[in-house]
Amino acid sequence: MKKYMSYIKIALTVLLVVFILVDTGKDASSNAEIEDVSAQVVKAAKLSEETPAGNRMVKRFYGLNPGDYEGVVLYAPKDNMDVNELLIVKLKDTSQSKAVESAIRQRLDTQLKSFEGYGAEQTALLEAHKLQVKGNYIFFMVGDRAVAAQKAFLKSL
Repeated sequence: MKKYMSYIKIALTVLLVVFILVDTGKDASSNAEIEDVSAQVVKAAKLSEETPAGNRMVKRFYGLNPGDYEGVVLYAPKDNMDVNELLIVKLKDTSQSKAVESAIRQRLDTQLKSFEGYGAEQTALLEAHKLQVKGNYIFFMVGDRAVAAQKAFLKSL
């Protein structure tokens, strides 16, 4: 009987450890306001002089309806030869993450095809993009300051 109880204790301990590891491995949702997050990222990306694009551009570039999300911020390229772009999405539910990631990858593929063969600088920036999913936030940036912006994004959550 004593041996049987030892096995039960070991099994329960293992289950508890597995539960803790699985639970802490998940990205927790952030309560940070998208305005605060985007302000920190925009500052790090040195986009303070720029104005965010409207909902139409989000729909045009990504096929996403901003009303489906808690918040969306887009800084779009200034012209057709520019690839500098910043997108931050605060999801209403983490189940929306796959659709947003897919839309971002589709946009990235479209941009890469557009500059294939002649836009070496643009292609290099596109290939060095930063895409991060953290809880209920998604960050995507193409540009020289993408690494700094990504760090600011993670810090602001």
